[in-house]
Amino acid sequence: MEEPFLLRDEELVPGTKTWQRIQLTVELKKVSRLAAPMATVTIAQYLLPVISVMVAGHNSELQLSGVALATSFTNVSGFSIMYGLVGALETLCGQAYGAKQYRKIGTYTYSAIASNIPICLLISILWIYIEKLFVSLGQDPDISRVAGSYAFWLIPALFGQAVAIPLTRFLQTQGLVLPLLYTAVTTLLFHIPVCWTLVSVVGLGSNGAALAISLSFWFYALILACYVRFSRSCEKTRGFISDDFLSSVKQFFHYGVPSAAMTCLEWWLFELLILSSGLLPNPKLETSVLSICLTTNTLHYVIPAGVAAAVSTRVSNNLGAGNPQVATVSIMAGLFLWLIESAFFSILLFTCRHIIGYAYSNRKEVVDYVADLYPLLCLSFVLDGFTAVLNGVARGSGWQHIGAWNNVVSYYLVGAPVGVYLAFSREFNGKGLWCGVVVGSAVQAIILSIVTASMNWNEQAEKARKRMVSTENGLA
Repeated sequence: MEEPFLLRDEELVPGTKTWQRIQLTVELKKVSRLAAPMATVTIAQYLLPVISVMVAGHNSELQLSGVALATSFTNVSGFSIMYGLVGALETLCGQAYGAKQYRKIGTYTYSAIASNIPICLLISILWIYIEKLFVSLGQDPDISRVAGSYAFWLIPALFGQAVAIPLTRFLQTQGLVLPLLYTAVTTLLFHIPVCWTLVSVVGLGSNGAALAISLSFWFYALILACYVRFSRSCEKTRGFISDDFLSSVKQFFHYGVPSAAMTCLEWWLFELLILSSGLLPNPKLETSVLSICLTTNTLHYVIPAGVAAAVSTRVSNNLGAGNPQVATVSIMAGLFLWLIESAFFSILLFTCRHIIGYAYSNRKEVVDYVADLYPLLCLSFVLDGFTAVLNGVARGSGWQHIGAWNNVVSYYLVGAPVGVYLAFSREFNGKGLWCGVVVGSAVQAIILSIVTASMNWNEQAEKARKRMVSTENGLA
């Protein structure tokens, strides 16, 4: 039952400061109720490959090295692309739901799944030849063999993800986050015993760890598919408009390609960071410390990612419904949540900087180096959370192309050169590389702030309306 003072968006008339305070309170509750489950969904999905690496790594150092190498490569060449492409649905499905064009939501989702399958086939061809690729690049043949075999057994996971992530966005953009939460947690609980059984009991080793991920992704996809098919909550939105299918595919790629660029360019930068650390003096120490910092940063990122997903949903819904003023309040609510969580976790990390390193290593040299880098990591917490929320605004609004170009400028034209210069020319080593990341994030935050503040939201709402009413050309 809805609380008495939580007025529906269409009943809220913009104007006074009282309206703004009431609407901000409303949006804070709505964004929080979306963000918390989505953050849990993100961490549950993140833990699937982490658990597989941990289980496989206990067998031998060779398997750990091969699995780590394959995980890094498959993330860069496959999973990041899939995650990025479906960012288009945050624009299309979210705005269609706000505009009450319910059958379009199903059409967009099915077109995304159909579009993902041929892309997965192309990526699979690359993964089949990973062993030969690594050997040609000078990697150890034994490690390359393990990595190639692991990647081969991950191919079904790629196809499972091609189905599961569009269904996730289908439910997310309608605010149906509790089914996602229950399904993600159930999948994680399913994955742990399956992974242990295939690796240790059946004796498949690292191949069993990869197969467990594949089974878990399909388990997740099938549960979501059953929910979408049989739940009354999806009765209006699971329909399909055949006449709109081709135009929906065009729209998916129109927004999906820049959305994938947004995701991949940022994801790839951190992989390059780890690779670059191997070229520094004392590469074992530098790579270990930067890997610890990256792991810590990734674990924190699930929280602003949940907030970003919630803000994207609220912004897209309100633009589709023709409520641009409420959309701007949704952005303020998201930034308010970012301010609280980034302040809390940054202070916590800074306070515990001399202790947390022991969770990863017992070597005092590593722990001290980690403590030295953690003040920079605290700054990353603040900047990454801010940019995550504004990137969510970009996906919800449909200006992913601006976000993609922003990442090119921020990270590759500014951040990466600064990091390389400080690390190698000024001999700041790993600290210099991470300084480059911080500088890139700062530039990204500044540009996104300017774009968001100067955006004409009435015009964005009109563009959202045109997207929904157009049936022949969805590129409005």
